[in-house]
Amino acid sequence: MFKNYIKIAYRNLKRYKGFSFINIAGLATGMAACILILLWVQDEISYDRFHKNHDRVYQILNRYETEGRIRWHGYSPAPLAPALVNDFPEILDAVRTSGSGGIVSYKDKSFIERGVLLVDPSFFRVFTFPLLKGDRENAFPDKNSIVITEKMAEKFFEDEDPVGKVITL
Repeated sequence: MFKNYIKIAYRNLKRYKGFSFINIAGLATGMAACILILLWVQDEISYDRFHKNHDRVYQILNRYETEGRIRWHGYSPAPLAPALVNDFPEILDAVRTSGSGGIVSYKDKSFIERGVLLVDPSFFRVFTFPLLKGDRENAFPDKNSIVITEKMAEKFFEDEDPVGKVITL
């Protein structure tokens, strides 16, 4: 019986080529769109899920209106983080971040770096990014301390140990 269904389907595909093409192309397009949407949703849901307390990390956004459009911005006033920690006991810690960039140099090497992130010392108490070297608890002993990526360490220091070295921004 299944063999007969296959024969009939094959005959209809041959007889109605245009109609069959439209149906198969529509089905393929719909399936591809569904898979892409599913992958996008999965990526959005899994964003930053590798952090230890990912379910307790929130970002404050500012809502403002300009030219009749509502916009959301990830920047907040600098005093907001300490005020929230002091005034609300349910907020255990806060991290302020600010984007920056510029010329970064070490000895005779200089590069223009974009995506430099200025953060509070509490950054590694909130986020659990893995460190290859150094101490997570004392990553920022003073206001001039930095943490760099492995790629940046290779670019500036090559085979040298970057811990304790001084670079200029």
